[in-house]
Amino acid sequence: MQKNKSLFNLISINLLIASYLIFLYSKQVFIEGIFFGIGLSYLNIKSTEIIAKFFTKTQKSKASMFILSILKIVLLAGIAIFLLRNLSIDLIGFLTGFSVILIVFILLIQGK
Repeated sequence: MQKNKSLFNLISINLLIASYLIFLYSKQVFIEGIFFGIGLSYLNIKSTEIIAKFFTKTQKSKASMFILSILKIVLLAGIAIFLLRNLSIDLIGFLTGFSVILIVFILLIQGK
């Protein structure tokens, strides 16, 4: 599992850097959306991992786990709304970038 985790981090960071460099070169709004989508998706998966580690190491109540998970979702949704409204990011690019990281995550879990 540790190998998959480090491989996921490597792939995600490389995709993030590559999308940023492509955006700097092309200045296309679609590529900017992909960059922010990848970043938010990576943040989502890492925060879920942190919450899971926290609750598996310490025996906390289900209510605190629920509240912490809801706070994470609200924070990530707030970031997404801010990005899409105030920075005029391309929605299709954002969803594409968000989906790419999730696909990588699912493929690594399945061992492909």
